[in-house]
Amino acid sequence: MKIINSFLALVLAAGPAAAAVDGVAAKVNGEAILISEYEKTKQAILEQYRAMMPDFLKQKDAEKQLETMAMDKLVDELLLTQQAEKLKIKIYERELESGVVEIKKRFARDEAGRPVSPERAEAAFAAELSREGVSAAQFRERIRKQLMVRKLIEEKIRPQVSAPGEKEVRAYYDKILSAVKGDTSSLKDMDKDDLDELNAVAQRFKEVTAERVRLRHILVKADESAPLAEKNKAREKAAAVKKRLDAGEDFEELAEKESDDKESARKGGDLGYVFKGWLPEPVEKAAFSMRVGENSGPVESPFGWHILRLEEKRARQKLRFEAAREDIEQLLANSKFSKKLTEYLNGLKEKASIQFFEAKK
Repeated sequence: MKIINSFLALVLAAGPAAAAVDGVAAKVNGEAILISEYEKTKQAILEQYRAMMPDFLKQKDAEKQLETMAMDKLVDELLLTQQAEKLKIKIYERELESGVVEIKKRFARDEAGRPVSPERAEAAFAAELSREGVSAAQFRERIRKQLMVRKLIEEKIRPQVSAPGEKEVRAYYDKILSAVKGDTSSLKDMDKDDLDELNAVAQRFKEVTAERVRLRHILVKADESAPLAEKNKAREKAAAVKKRLDAGEDFEELAEKESDDKESARKGGDLGYVFKGWLPEPVEKAAFSMRVGENSGPVESPFGWHILRLEEKRARQKLRFEAAREDIEQLLANSKFSKKLTEYLNGLKEKASIQFFEAKK
């Protein structure tokens, strides 16, 4: 099992104030994991998958997997915290203050990403603590424990992880090439988790070296199931926007004013680099057939009507070892670290008393 090592994770989860009315989801060496903690952790993991791997949620057992991940994460964190306390790992006041400041940085900007005044940031932070029912003292104690876990990992586990050598990096590069080409004959003896990870890495390298375009768009929204009259109205609006572009109006300014895709509108319609297979078929076909600097006519998709502007086009590139070396070294180092951490946790679990209860609100 692989866990995410981040002392920022779930610092503002439900606190001791909820214990009086909260149920117990599990106990680790007699210490309770509350149902509220379990539910919040599961929701946080769900949001991560929605944002980064939405296809995962289509699996039949996705809910069960999320439940297992959430409980495993909480048990692992508690075991590491208990071990850090057992070893009397010390956190100095300056380290604690630095951890608190790092968390407070989250509140230094508003929802649009604009910086706010220190007073407003402090008020937002205090409001979040109040909403969660956590006192300033409880918050600082959580930060202290999270920092203890981080220091435990850095002192006891990280030194056991050796940097990957040249031969190891080249061997993994060769496996990536095989996966990119779809040749699985040399990969059949790999562990399933390692093979899944390799395929994910190969897919990323495949995308990075694939033909790509940098696009801007103006979206006039019209739902696929909308009445014909509404669709026609959206098409007419898109045609009118195109006429304004043809008359010389600036694409970025028009995107900010007229696009229904508010996220990209704030950036002048910029969608960044797009690879083949990412866009609805009619939009992709138009985008990859355009010339740089050209604006398309209205293109229909399930989301409505798009007017595209091609900013840049890059040809497909060959995957080369030197270009991939640094990423592979980092990936192998992370994989080694993850395995060492899992071994360490398994050792703690063998000696621990862990009880699970029905996790229902």
